[in-house]
Amino acid sequence: MASSNSTESGTHSHGRCAGPRMYCYHNEVAPLRVVKHNGPNQGKQFYGCPHWPWTHEVQNVDDLQYMVLEKDTALIELEHEKKTLKKEVEELKAENEKLEDMVAELSIENTETRLFMEATMADKKLVVALIISWVFFAFVFFLI
Repeated sequence: MASSNSTESGTHSHGRCAGPRMYCYHNEVAPLRVVKHNGPNQGKQFYGCPHWPWTHEVQNVDDLQYMVLEKDTALIELEHEKKTLKKEVEELKAENEKLEDMVAELSIENTETRLFMEATMADKKLVVALIISWVFFAFVFFLI
């Protein structure tokens, strides 16, 4: 946490009162922080290391290099996944275009079939009308 290894008088740029500056073990100015966790110290102020929370997690350069390597590996995996997903999106777009073309063709075929059926129905009605007229003509011809 904070240490009072050395203090130095200074002024803040915001017009606040001048006070001593606290320095951490890294010999850097320790910022004033507030306890946010629920408990009896919540809301209290303290000076903390600007490197916190890494100061208690990282012991040496090897740990940092390992963390960087993990992050780089994760980035590479995410970039590969991104490329794979882009390729899938392109394939799905192409398939979507093919399906839209098929739907348009089926719509045209459906319209043509409906028109053909309507024409066929008209032909059937005409044939029925002709047969009825022949029967009527034959009936009238034999009655006279």
